[in-house]
Amino acid sequence: MHKMLCGLLVAALVFLAGCMETGSETRQDDSSRTAPQISAEEQRRIDLYAAVMKAAFAEENGGSAFIAVHLDTLAGLSDPAKTLVLEELAELSPHVYDFDDVKTDASKFEFYDGKRHSRTLDGTVLWIELEEYSDTHAIITGVSWFGVLGAVFPTYEAFYENDSWQLRLIRMAIS
Repeated sequence: MHKMLCGLLVAALVFLAGCMETGSETRQDDSSRTAPQISAEEQRRIDLYAAVMKAAFAEENGGSAFIAVHLDTLAGLSDPAKTLVLEELAELSPHVYDFDDVKTDASKFEFYDGKRHSRTLDGTVLWIELEEYSDTHAIITGVSWFGVLGAVFPTYEAFYENDSWQLRLIRMAIS
């Protein structure tokens, strides 16, 4: 009887040790899935780029059924930071995409010559053109494109004050 109790006790201890090990592996997996660290510099750029694209969209747009963003224009950002820019733009539309993922989608764009974009179908393409940048000052153009004859190109002088970017429109081009 004594041997049987000792055997059961050993089996219970081995089982519990296995459960504890599995739990610690799960905790390690959870910690490796945490959001990537965004540097203060990247966060400043995220805030600037999102503010400028929102301001350009507010100037004129082709609709909000979708937003497509040229992520390759977001200089100085890692891929996770670019994803955060897309998330910031979700207040403009529930459907925000990387332009490269939707550029051939006939439900979002009308094409001429079978391949060139002529206009969006109730949506807007956004990107930025960065002319100057420092931690506290930038000259930046936001582009809101919705057709060959439908786009705005507001250029802003941006100042970083009180933990946010303040935009001042300095010129406007319209197509």
